[in-house]
Amino acid sequence: MHRVAIFLLLAVTIVEGQEPQSGPAAGNLAGQSLAATSSVIPTRDDHDSQGRWFGRVGAVGAVYHSSATFATGGVQIPHASAQVSDNESVTFEVGYDITKNISTQLMAGIPPKPAITGEGTVAQLRELGAVRYGPGILSGVYRMPRWKTFQPYAGGGVAYAIFLKDHNASVSDLHVANSFGSVVQAGAEYTLSGRWSIFGDFKEIWLGVNAHGLIGGAVPVTAHVPLNPSLISAGVKYRFGRARRQ
Repeated sequence: MHRVAIFLLLAVTIVEGQEPQSGPAAGNLAGQSLAATSSVIPTRDDHDSQGRWFGRVGAVGAVYHSSATFATGGVQIPHASAQVSDNESVTFEVGYDITKNISTQLMAGIPPKPAITGEGTVAQLRELGAVRYGPGILSGVYRMPRWKTFQPYAGGGVAYAIFLKDHNASVSDLHVANSFGSVVQAGAEYTLSGRWSIFGDFKEIWLGVNAHGLIGGAVPVTAHVPLNPSLISAGVKYRFGRARRQ
């Protein structure tokens, strides 16, 4: 019997040693487990911690799909047209991410100076004049899901051409009026680091302007010139604020 009593006493001691702790040590263990778990759970959305403002600088080439209609004394000159010379410039953009995939951006550039040359029945006038203008484009952009470091986008908006200076040629007293137009665009960005990216961009702009002046210093002439440029640009992008997480 004494052997049975000793065996039961040992069994009770072992069971009591295996029971879960309920004192301060157990509380510390639970706190450590909770801290470890919370460390792998994000406490804020990734997009909220990213810098939403960005800037882009690039070189741009403008290819004009131009034409023109001319009139003098209220009568249209038949078979008269014009061609606008292509040009290159530098563009500057500032943008803001409204959401993770939607942004708005404003583009301006160093004012180019395209020349206008007569064609058709006014071809003998050769260069009609030239203009220096400042383009401005406000657009909304949807950025498609990122594939590794590559992200395409597409969008559209409005363009505004501010004509800063008119240069006379065969048409004197030349004046070209400011004008609005519409824009569609598409492009892609390639991330180099958290803040820096490179981009390629294409914009198609529908923009026409009205002009008037004098031929031979005496004959008044008016013209409507659809410029309709295609803008092809490439450059670098920098994101302000915190570096963008990938």
